[in-house]
Amino acid sequence: MMKRKYAEVYINKLMSTNNPRPKALLIFLLAAALSIALAGCGAGGNDEIVLIDDMAQVDFDIDYPVGQITRDVTVTQSFVSNSDVITQLWLFGATYMRDNTATIEVALDLTDDSGVPVTSIARWTIDSAGMEDNSIIKLDVDPAGPDNHDLCGKSCLITITSPNGEPELSPTFWMTEEDVYPDGSLSINGYAQYNDLWFQVTGRRVSSD
Repeated sequence: MMKRKYAEVYINKLMSTNNPRPKALLIFLLAAALSIALAGCGAGGNDEIVLIDDMAQVDFDIDYPVGQITRDVTVTQSFVSNSDVITQLWLFGATYMRDNTATIEVALDLTDDSGVPVTSIARWTIDSAGMEDNSIIKLDVDPAGPDNHDLCGKSCLITITSPNGEPELSPTFWMTEEDVYPDGSLSINGYAQYNDLWFQVTGRRVSSD
């Protein structure tokens, strides 16, 4: 079974009007306590857990948005669930410091061994007109969803698209500087990237008793 050891969270503080090029950035290095909290995967009680924890801050320079989410853009990020039930998906969005009109659609799917989505876990629609610049967007997942169970160790896929996004009217999402999440990969329009989408997943372990 693949295991995630580290993930890094990059949070931008400075963006220009037309191009998100921050001069200074806070990086939150999130080290997953896999050997303690997640090694058993299904062991333990029904405690709510954050799948990546132990946060530290470091100053850094970074410039990595995925680009505008227009109607011809598809962004995907794969990951391996380390909880039985997923309760939230976090994304880090940015508006380019402007008013946008695009509707953003986010899908969370269970995939087969080849990475093809086979089962829908959750779907969301985001009105980018209501997005705040450089903000973490927390998307709730129904813990009682029919396919939101026994997910630990299984491959999942985040897909971000827009049915109506136009240039200069669409938001973006942040990605990391490097490949900090070895158990998953980022693709933009089907082209694999060397880094990862910034994302966070929270979930719950279910007792096997």
